[in-house]
Amino acid sequence: MKTLAKPIQMISWTESDGRIHPLRFKVEEEGGACRVFRILGLHSTEPDRVAGNKVLKFVCGIVVDGTEKVCELRYDLDSCRWILFKL
Repeated sequence: MKTLAKPIQMISWTESDGRIHPLRFKVEEEGGACRVFRILGLHSTEPDRVAGNKVLKFVCGIVVDGTEKVCELRYDLDSCRWILFKL
C-alpha cells in the first residue's frame, strides 16, 4: 500500500454506542477532479495514536478502476477529520 495522507470527505453512520461505520468517501485528485469510492467491506477497526493524537484506524476494501483494493482510513478524534492514509 502507498502512503497518501490525503484529507477526504466521508459519509458514515454511527451507532448509539459510538461505533462508526464508513460507507463511502470522496477524494480530490490532482487537477481538481473528485472521485467517489464505495466501501465494500470493513476488515478491521482499531484505536491508535499518531503524533500524540487519538485516531481510529479503519482497514477497508474498495474498488479502484475495476480492481478490489485495500485502503487504510483514519479518523482523528480531536479534529473530527478523515484521512485516506494508505491505498
